Amino acid sequence: MQVHTFAPTEALAPFVRAFQIIEADGATEKLLIPETGLILGFRYAGSSTLMEGTARLEVPDHVVTGLRATARRMVTAAGSGIVLAKFRDGAAGAFFDPPLHQLFGATLPLEELADPRVVEAASAGIRAARDHRARVDVLERFLLAQRARRDWRGDPVVGAALRALRADPSLRVAPLAGELGLSVDGLEKRFRRSVGASPKQVASILRLRRALGAHRPGTPLTRLALDAGYYDQAHFIRQVVAAVGVAPRAFLHAAQFCL
Repeated sequence: MQVHTFAPTEALAPFVRAFQIIEADGATEKLLIPETGLILGFRYAGSSTLMEGTARLEVPDHVVTGLRATARRMVTAAGSGIVLAKFRDGAAGAFFDPPLHQLFGATLPLEELADPRVVEAASAGIRAARDHRARVDVLERFLLAQRARRDWRGDPVVGAALRALRADPSLRVAPLAGELGLSVDGLEKRFRRSVGASPKQVASILRLRRALGAHRPGTPLTRLALDAGYYDQAHFIRQVVAAVGVAPRAFLHAAQFCL
């Protein structure tokens, strides 16, 4: 599997963390670790299937995935290619109308959130593009057009909460809400609408990704757990089991996963 990463242009940098083009020469299977931002994709070749327990979902060629609490396995056919936009946390509302918590755990055809004619035009441009840079350029134009259709302004309170959680994902929601002048319920409603999950769920994803990203052979689990913001190793183990289905030691030694 080949992954090519592109930085967004200045106009999209506040909203998009990165563009990626992923191509599979042969059939592959990867574990997708939960992310804190939505992901949009246009497939220009091949197919892929999401596996969750015994359930199978053929991934639409034009797709949006919401935040989720658990990992899923992606089986990709040989010869497949897809271009992705990975949104920053709290930024996808600049492009899509629904409150983002309605997309939690969902994998939807993009046509449910954007004009199908515009989606198909962008898809045709991506399929006709001669190289990866050209594919990303088409996707950027699509997003800029989506952005121009919406009068969106980010919620400054949610932005402050996100910055606090990124700095310290072990923060408790009640003290954070108090510092921001809101009740817990008030913060959670605004946060879920803008980000797509609750503050507690986002903090859990941040800790998990931080721990997995810091893992190196021989790193003690206790050190991984404490550095990522877990209370202790037992807390880390429980979250890994809840998210990926196995204990961290077995998972980190055997799994091929995508961060």
